[in-house]
Amino acid sequence: MSFSNLSGSSAVDMDGDKELPGHVTKKIKITANNGWEHVFARGGIKSRFTKTTAVDATVFLKNYRPRAQKQSLEILISLPLDILFEIFGRLLPLDLLHLSRTTKALRSVLMHRSSTTVWMAARSNVKGMPACADDMSEPAHASLAFDMHCHSCLKPNVRNVDWNLRVRYCQKCLKERTDVIDDKFKKIYGLKLHHCLSLSMTQNRNDARCLISDRESLVDELSKLGPEERSVLRGLKRDAVLVRKEHAVLCTKWMESEQQSRWKELDHLRSLRHDAILEKLIELGWGEDVNKLPDRHTARIYKLTHFEDHPLVKQPKPLTDRIWQNIQHKMVEFMGQMREFRILQERKQQIRERQSLLATIYSDWQREKGYHKYLMPTAADLFGMRQVRDIVELPAHLTVTTEDFQPVREELFKLVDTWKRCNGHDLRSDLLWRLEIHPPYWLDRLSVQCERLAVAVFTCTGWLCDDIPESNDLPRYMYFPEYLHHRCNRIRRRAWNELDPANTFAMGQGYPGNTVQREWSMDDLELDKKASQTVRNIIDACDLDWREVTVSELDNLDPRLVCLKCSYGNRCDGERPMMVRSWRESVKHCAKKHWSDSSVKRQKISDEESRSLRQDQEEAAASTTIPPRKIWRCTHCHDKPEEPEKMTVQGMTDHLEDHHSIDLINQVAGMDFAEALDVPPVTIPSVKLKPKAVNP
Repeated sequence: MSFSNLSGSSAVDMDGDKELPGHVTKKIKITANNGWEHVFARGGIKSRFTKTTAVDATVFLKNYRPRAQKQSLEILISLPLDILFEIFGRLLPLDLLHLSRTTKALRSVLMHRSSTTVWMAARSNVKGMPACADDMSEPAHASLAFDMHCHSCLKPNVRNVDWNLRVRYCQKCLKERTDVIDDKFKKIYGLKLHHCLSLSMTQNRNDARCLISDRESLVDELSKLGPEERSVLRGLKRDAVLVRKEHAVLCTKWMESEQQSRWKELDHLRSLRHDAILEKLIELGWGEDVNKLPDRHTARIYKLTHFEDHPLVKQPKPLTDRIWQNIQHKMVEFMGQMREFRILQERKQQIRERQSLLATIYSDWQREKGYHKYLMPTAADLFGMRQVRDIVELPAHLTVTTEDFQPVREELFKLVDTWKRCNGHDLRSDLLWRLEIHPPYWLDRLSVQCERLAVAVFTCTGWLCDDIPESNDLPRYMYFPEYLHHRCNRIRRRAWNELDPANTFAMGQGYPGNTVQREWSMDDLELDKKASQTVRNIIDACDLDWREVTVSELDNLDPRLVCLKCSYGNRCDGERPMMVRSWRESVKHCAKKHWSDSSVKRQKISDEESRSLRQDQEEAAASTTIPPRKIWRCTHCHDKPEEPEKMTVQGMTDHLEDHHSIDLINQVAGMDFAEALDVPPVTIPSVKLKPKAVNP
């Protein structure tokens, strides 16, 4: 087959075996750059299905642009050395390292001793880089500083450089090619050998290491020398180690500064990208959501992605138009999620504000009626009532004011009464079962106030009562009404992942920072059966019925008792000195000294001696300065957000002046502050007497 070339002249018959007469065959060299020209000039590619015409070939060649030839570094080596060195001197050391690994010719030039000035000029282009050590070549110095691979296994991205050992090893090679300077090493090589070796730069002295190669070479040198020559060599090695250590300190500081500057540069790029993305989002109408993005702590609590931690935001790359087009839909989707979260949080905040308004109304109502002296539901209990929820959960576009809660205020007495009856019924039913009180001592659970009985002794297992400052007051037993008003019944610890718990609010001064109010509950209290049995024994010693004696009756009786186990069974006879205790102190004494042994017997001293002892103790207490006790609560803050803990008299005076603007003259007990109901009575000290005999 014969065809014409591009100029119209005859061409070689590529398929025929004979040559055209009078024509000399010219060999054509087909390369990657001119191959398509020859193919289309000769009619295209043969195929059974398609055929390329001369018109197609002409159109293709008209639009065809040959591929650019790859530039080669071969011509670079042909330049004069002075020009070549002038070019290389303007590069960085890492660039010279890369050039030396391209061709053998360039490597032979750059690795020659005459190129030292080139490496020094390149090193001077790096700001603050220390000079190369005298016993180290410039290329080795540059490789140690800038190469990112392990010098042993060539593992990439190894950033640990030890300038004392002058190696860059990965963790695996570091363990394989170094020795630990421990007791075993000193036992084998002596106590002074490691002073002649360069040791790794580590903060832990127990992990100091030396190169195995350095250790072997030093041992070989010392083995070939005599005693005097060895001492001289050790001195030279120690001096060299000190010089290397000084140079290593300089290089380490420079590398740390380079890392810091690099981190700052990356942070700056991230900041620019962050601001650019925010500007793009604001242009798209996300301005309000951008201003209300959750902070890092909120994002962690709710398991959200913080905006700065978003994979598309924290990249250290400038934001171009093309990049923004690629990430725009993902960022818009992310902002949609943030908008949903913001709306949800605003709704929660609105409900909390409405609940805070109700808590203020409820607190003022209690102070006005004087109900803070009695057991009342907490504000959290009110938040769960249907009448309150109907108002608090009104739509977000409606404004809730004090007038909207007026129907609830009018029904507060009824709501509180219902709550008291329900909780009182449950408490009495539980106590009757735990105290094993059976008919005929009760017929109607609601009519028997068994919560007032002296045998109802409770201890708190709550987290707030685990650590009591008064260690001598342990164990802490609670009786009526103290256990009903105990602080742990109305507060709880906020979980670490609860940022804004619902239907509650945080407590104020005096409470731990993670304390919030909760619905009234005695879940943290536990009936102490051993202490209850001790109180039964005390009541039996007073010839009373423990099923009927209340705490107030026992306090009014105020019996004084003697522990017969401490007296080794000896009863009162008027001659033997014995410790006389009140009934509350007798319960604690039995728990501390006798492990609440139910078999311990007690004897009640005579009423005359009890009255005389009581009178003497009252006179002694009147003449004794009692340290201030935290027994007062602010009625203005009761059941409100940031309610403080109990305070002393001075603390309460300062609180009313600072927070409620009530001067000392205008402060009224019972109206502005009241004694807390969860405070135990003052401890009655034990007395050593010679009690008289009592007729049984």
